[in-house]
Amino acid sequence: MHSLGPRGISQERRARGSIFGSARAQLDGFGQVHARRAFPTSFSSSNLGTSWLIVPILGATAVFQVVVVPKLAVRGVYPDLILLLVIARSLVAGGRGAVSWGFVGGLWMDVLSGGAIGASSLALMATSLLTGVGHNAIFRRNSFVPFISALSGTLVFSLLYLTILVGVGYRFPPVPLVFNLIVPATLYNCAVMFLATPILNRLPEQANYP
Repeated sequence: MHSLGPRGISQERRARGSIFGSARAQLDGFGQVHARRAFPTSFSSSNLGTSWLIVPILGATAVFQVVVVPKLAVRGVYPDLILLLVIARSLVAGGRGAVSWGFVGGLWMDVLSGGAIGASSLALMATSLLTGVGHNAIFRRNSFVPFISALSGTLVFSLLYLTILVGVGYRFPPVPLVFNLIVPATLYNCAVMFLATPILNRLPEQANYP
């Protein structure tokens, strides 16, 4: 059994980049035929979210998260770019389209942080399915949908991630963790997502990204 006091929690957070640092996707709907004609096979809608390019893309993001993002900390808390990317992906491609992003991104974060391998992946995949509810174009282009998705997604991810860690033997002081880390990090993620909403809303529905 692992026991972490406040100092241990701080060290774990720094090692992960944040406490939130850390399936074959398919795209439903019309426009698949046009996407296949316009893009190479690896970028076609039938391969949406499964392209090998997500490995280096999310890997670079994870490195940036660990090395650079901590410098943007406010009172020791900073946003989780991997989580925000997975949420944004779920809004554009739907939950199933973001599952592979959550799996790969979570593995990168667990490997770089030295945390429990697979914990972030499981939590991110579940979060992508939840936030994918906002995938519908009518809803996701509402300015508040990305904000609400970041809010609910961060809270769900944090609870799932910590539950997994507790299940494998870690122990955390709940009250300090909630008020000193989870709540501030959730607000930070929401602010970043809100600022990114104009860019997110310009992305096409039938997105042919890796």
